[in-house]
Amino acid sequence: MRHAAPRTPAAERRWFRSEVLIRAVALVAVVWGGVYLGWRVLDTWERTQPALFSLLFACEVFGWFMLASFCFLSWRIPRSTRPPIARAHSADVVVCTYDEGVDVLEATLLGCARIAYPHLTWVLDDGRRPEVRELARRFGARYVTRSDNSHAKAGNINHALDLLDGELLLVLDADHVPQPDILDATVGYFDDPDVAVVQTPHDFSNQDSFQHFATGKHDQSMFFEVILPGKDRHNGVFWCGSAALIRRAALIEVGGVATRTIAEDFHTTIKMHRRGWKTRYHGETLVQGLAPHDLSSFLLQRDRWARGNLAVFKTTENPLVARNLTLAQRVSYLSSLLAYFVPLQRLGLLAVLTVMLVSGRLPMHATLGGFLVFWLPWIALDMAASALLCRGRASLWDGTYSMLLTMGIFARAVASLVGPSPSRFEVTPKDGIDDGGWRALRQLELVLVIAVVLAAALVLRGLAAAGLAPLPTLGTAPLVIGLVLGVWELGLMTAALVKVGQRRQLRRHYRAPGRLAAVVEDRIVRVVDLTTGGVGLVSPVAIERGTRTELSLDLPLVDGHSRSTHLLLTVTECRPDRVASDRWRVGGTVVPRGEADRTALVEYCHLVATRSRLLSSGRLQTAASAGPPAASLPSRRVVNG
Repeated sequence: MRHAAPRTPAAERRWFRSEVLIRAVALVAVVWGGVYLGWRVLDTWERTQPALFSLLFACEVFGWFMLASFCFLSWRIPRSTRPPIARAHSADVVVCTYDEGVDVLEATLLGCARIAYPHLTWVLDDGRRPEVRELARRFGARYVTRSDNSHAKAGNINHALDLLDGELLLVLDADHVPQPDILDATVGYFDDPDVAVVQTPHDFSNQDSFQHFATGKHDQSMFFEVILPGKDRHNGVFWCGSAALIRRAALIEVGGVATRTIAEDFHTTIKMHRRGWKTRYHGETLVQGLAPHDLSSFLLQRDRWARGNLAVFKTTENPLVARNLTLAQRVSYLSSLLAYFVPLQRLGLLAVLTVMLVSGRLPMHATLGGFLVFWLPWIALDMAASALLCRGRASLWDGTYSMLLTMGIFARAVASLVGPSPSRFEVTPKDGIDDGGWRALRQLELVLVIAVVLAAALVLRGLAAAGLAPLPTLGTAPLVIGLVLGVWELGLMTAALVKVGQRRQLRRHYRAPGRLAAVVEDRIVRVVDLTTGGVGLVSPVAIERGTRTELSLDLPLVDGHSRSTHLLLTVTECRPDRVASDRWRVGGTVVPRGEADRTALVEYCHLVATRSRLLSSGRLQTAASAGPPAASLPSRRVVNG
């Protein structure tokens, strides 16, 4: 695949530099939204169908609240800087695993071994696998298992709490490879004795994943780059499962990781906030994970998040009624939970539109002047404010696309609030391929049904307008508005379905782009992309498919040195290069000759290449901590389990 250049923060903010403009538009939109809702109640209810009026009005009130809460959270986006480390804090790095591939875990444990700050690494293996025990030994980590898998990840961490003695716990998922300075960047926050959690962003090395809109931009970018920094201003940041540094004493004080829901991170944070603990957000990308490769993995992960987080409403940590939360914290939590209702709001709006087209019943009754004075400015301001408040991290299309994909699973998650909702923790697959087509589309049953129903309603109303179908009459203005909105919504759904159906991602591992010199059969070639299992080369001569030979190159390491590395290359593709007619593009699989070669390859692909990308995009700071360097802090000797 071709690799786009990383998106820089400057490019992202090109049209969003004026904070005065952003706040002015947002404020006017919220105020005008209130005016519009008042007009709706006072002037538009007569001669309407009561059920349609009520449903539409409820959807509009919900939309106004979501805009207002978004404005509240993203009014100002503070920039994170690394706090100085005034005193030493002992730290344990905890890696939770169940059935993730050894190659996935290998990269994470190598990253843990390269962390500069003194620490112990613990592998908590609920899979009880001998190969993982050996991997932990190889990287100097302690290995822990338990007799059962009760409460999944939460139970796994709770089981290990009695074994750990570090003041701080860096919790990592099995696929989250940390940068060497992750503790140097975050430990300083804990000089404040009231801080319980410091969360850092989740970012992903496989830039071709299902959830990526473009290189460096995915469907969680706005959450981690806009929403969480805003929550940090109101002590409303919550633990996001991984890439978080946690004070062990705070965790023990609330009884360990919460187990009543499968959203143990979200639930546990509310418990901490109720006890008066602070949470912070450090907006520097210090881990690289693996995002879901295909739609099924994406939906599995989002379904678990939705069911787990919404289940908090059924506990004593319900942010609406839980004691000892501030008003700002309640708004922060509620805005996050109500985000799962957005697809239902869209479903309600589509239902109103479809019923109006077919039945001729109106959800609101207004003069054309009132419509132009109140409704049109509200829609324009709502869209403008939403786009500006995102500050370039997500477009309106990005949000609509994600909302359509999750409409079905979020609807089921919300429905589970009114009945028994047994939920089982399922690990999101970390590898695989995505062949798109009908196999993917049939997972979006609700969107397919809505598209068909809306299309039928539009056709029937069009035929009725031509006198060819016996539908109740619809006034000219409602007819035009209904047809325009219907075609617009159908176009969005069609575009989303086409994008899902056409998507293809056939490589199991993302190739890290690079420019490295290498030697194959005594000829110098250029490495243009590389992963732990494959390579792309530009060669001065053709290399026959099926050729097995040695590829030698010097791979940069994270400490600035390099290592001569030898790989067994099997050529699977050879074609003329599209750029240089006298060159050949060669692709193939690679197998390291020895363990040291494999370690160097993993370190380059998962640490060096990603670190270079993060530094060039400004998402990783280069300044060292203002506190004592890691070498001057008390060391913690690693004892293998």
